[in-house]
Amino acid sequence: MRRTSYLLFFVIMISPLFYSCATSPPTRFYLITPLSAPPSETAISPQAAKVQVDGVMVPGYLDRPGIVTRVSDYEIDVADLNQWGEPLHGNLTCVIAENLSRLLPQDQFAVFPFKCPGPVDYRVTVEILRMDGRLKGDVHLRAQWSILHGKNHGILATRKFQIHDSVAHGGYDALIAAQSRLIEALSRKISNSLLACR
Repeated sequence: MRRTSYLLFFVIMISPLFYSCATSPPTRFYLITPLSAPPSETAISPQAAKVQVDGVMVPGYLDRPGIVTRVSDYEIDVADLNQWGEPLHGNLTCVIAENLSRLLPQDQFAVFPFKCPGPVDYRVTVEILRMDGRLKGDVHLRAQWSILHGKNHGILATRKFQIHDSVAHGGYDALIAAQSRLIEALSRKISNSLLACR
């Protein structure tokens, strides 16, 4: 009888632990998204300049699954339950390439992320120096980028870029939407320089 009582007491004591594990919030995954554009299918012109966006470099503090937010000038927070849906450098490379393909005239430019089939006319390199912000606060992007000649690798343009946005309400979804807008602004600057190089 006493053994049964101990067993019942043990079950009562550990049942909240099982309940808390069963009801823990799920992990949410996010992606930086390209600027919106209507779906289209266009043949690439043989005369179009081929542009390769090299793998975007990100600083070590951002190169992790958990999304980083700023707590203060000296402290960051890495989320456990709010994570990137894929490695950030790969996501940014594809998004910048997609943005450029939508911003540049399709009869003049063909843009590829990572590797371009055939000879390259221009290579775009991007290094993110800062991309973070506060939930319900300012969101910052600081980057430097270059356009290189595809054949001799000579630098045709190189710039530093800094911009910020503000998020008045919302959580991580609002933060990532703001970061997507900042990456779009960076893409517009790069596209303008590519047009000038052409």
